[in-house]
Amino acid sequence: MNKVAKWLKKYFIPHEENDYKPHFLRHESMTLFFLLIILVELGFLVQVFVVFDKTKFLAAVLPGVLTNLTNEEREQNNLPPLKENDLLTEAAVLKAKDMASRGYFAHTSPEGLTPWYWLEQVGYRYTAAGENLAVNFYESEDVDQAWMNSPTHRANMLKDGFTEIGIGVTSGVYQGRNTVFVAQFFGTPLKITPIAPLPVALADNTPKPAPIAPKTTPAPAPARIAATPTPTQVLGEEKGATPLSATEKTTSNQSRAKTLFEKILTSPLKSANYVYGIMALILLAALILAIFIKSEIQHPAIILRGVTLMAVIIFLFIVNVKVLRPDVAVPTDDLSASIIIAY
Repeated sequence: MNKVAKWLKKYFIPHEENDYKPHFLRHESMTLFFLLIILVELGFLVQVFVVFDKTKFLAAVLPGVLTNLTNEEREQNNLPPLKENDLLTEAAVLKAKDMASRGYFAHTSPEGLTPWYWLEQVGYRYTAAGENLAVNFYESEDVDQAWMNSPTHRANMLKDGFTEIGIGVTSGVYQGRNTVFVAQFFGTPLKITPIAPLPVALADNTPKPAPIAPKTTPAPAPARIAATPTPTQVLGEEKGATPLSATEKTTSNQSRAKTLFEKILTSPLKSANYVYGIMALILLAALILAIFIKSEIQHPAIILRGVTLMAVIIFLFIVNVKVLRPDVAVPTDDLSASIIIAY
């Protein structure tokens, strides 16, 4: 503990031993801090413009993340979660690929194919279905928020009658720029109740025996009936839920960790902003301590370094949010997020 306190004092508190120049604001530390800022920004840009654009990473990870986000929205509205259905996923992939290959973005294709065409192609039979679409994004939570901000898409996500979900993701070109297309299908499967065949009456050809005259038998004397004690009923205690085993707990924790990791990977801007926020707070704390603890002894050079790096962080934050961050597009036509009922 003393070592940590000494280190903090050396790097953040101006005092005689460090010549009233906190080591954190010195040239060496500020150079490393600047390189860390650049590394964070490069990681963000590589994730968006190389990993997302040139690989199939989003197609592999994003569907699961969006499914979890949708179920989180439903949980907040006291609705049951949706289960992933392979046929709905296959239909969503077909729809996303069709939009990407033809360069359109709408519920109905230029040839007039409705969303339900893709469900028929994969053989998904349903009583109700809905479709959400999104394009022009690189943050998974931006997609979820865009759908929730659209009344018709929100209605799909929070429809109590839907029980299944499938999401397809693919890369393509839309309006002259490389982007990612997302198709999200909801469905309620058609339940087919098998009809039991009617029983067939068979003719009874077995010969019947001749009737036998009944014999007269004297009635027996009434027997004494012993009283039978009523059995005692014992109500068993109902067992509660079986506690999870150590293996099940480990698997559950690993699943949650994987989901969180995937959410971070599909939210590069949010992740970068969190890092920038932490860095800015550390830098701000160092500047405040350097300026006010020994206000009569100031070293303008180290203060200028800290202020300059703070300006760099703010500049990159604004560029990422206001310039590089695209506006997520969702369909705005009359068929947006349509729900149909099939009988």
